[in-house]
Amino acid sequence: MSGETGVMIFFTISGFLITSLLLEEKIKYGKINLKFFFIRRFLRLLPPLLIFYVFVLLLMIFNYLPENYLALLVSVFYAYNFISFPHYVGEIAHTWSLGVEEQFYLIWPFFLNKAEKISRGILISLFVLALCIIFKYVFSSNITFTFKEYLTNNYFINRWFIPACLPIMLGSLASFLLYKFNSKVLFILKSSNYYNIFWFLLFAFFYFIQVIFPNLPLIYIDIYQSFSISILLLWIVFNQENLFVALLEFKPLVFLGKISYGIYVYQGVFLKTGPTGTLFFQKYPLNIILVLIISILSYYFVEKKILKHKSKFVMR
Repeated sequence: MSGETGVMIFFTISGFLITSLLLEEKIKYGKINLKFFFIRRFLRLLPPLLIFYVFVLLLMIFNYLPENYLALLVSVFYAYNFISFPHYVGEIAHTWSLGVEEQFYLIWPFFLNKAEKISRGILISLFVLALCIIFKYVFSSNITFTFKEYLTNNYFINRWFIPACLPIMLGSLASFLLYKFNSKVLFILKSSNYYNIFWFLLFAFFYFIQVIFPNLPLIYIDIYQSFSISILLLWIVFNQENLFVALLEFKPLVFLGKISYGIYVYQGVFLKTGPTGTLFFQKYPLNIILVLIISILSYYFVEKKILKHKSKFVMR
């Protein structure tokens, strides 16, 4: 699995989970407490990031990394997905996806708080999806204009919020459909031998569609795969007793999930978005070992202690 595929899966899951949590809160209390939502997000995201950014800053100050403080500042403010080529730094390159996530967090709760009906949320999701597809088409087609050439020559435009949020919106759309058509979705996705085979084949078909139909435009692969992950997520929701779902509760997998955010954050400085690092701690296998050790220490001595406070910021 490529790094881009991993990000796509993460985006889809994130869109589904965040939208589900926000919808659950709004349905139960009639509104979303935006203050509490942002506090919970910052408690989850900031602690490992602060450690990471301090480490990167020290490496720049002592000339182990290029002194690109503008790139670091852009990353700190969750905007690295808009960075230009001259300010690309491999050790913080992975934070582009965190930028897309944070931009979603900053926008989406306000939309959901204002949307009186779930159907309106569905329309918003479809509208954003349409924008993403149009953007992808324009910037991958033979249509030429000066501004397009400037952007493609200076920016990672596929990482801009539009169109990078496409998997997030597909995950969100799956959540909307779950809450609007709960009983119908339950009937369709409920576990049985027949349904299990059908939904597995449907998931596999869309996930591997590029292999089945190699002539399909590659730029739309995230649409097919995100759709497949959305199908899988909906199936998991209604099939908690299934053996496959039970395997997801396997303790080593659960533990890996707990430290996964730390792995994501810290791996940048050790893996440099690929095996091209020149510093001694970026050499294999030391880099892998250090990422795991630091992620574990970060979880137990930083994240776990701070995450205890999240319960204080939940509506009751």
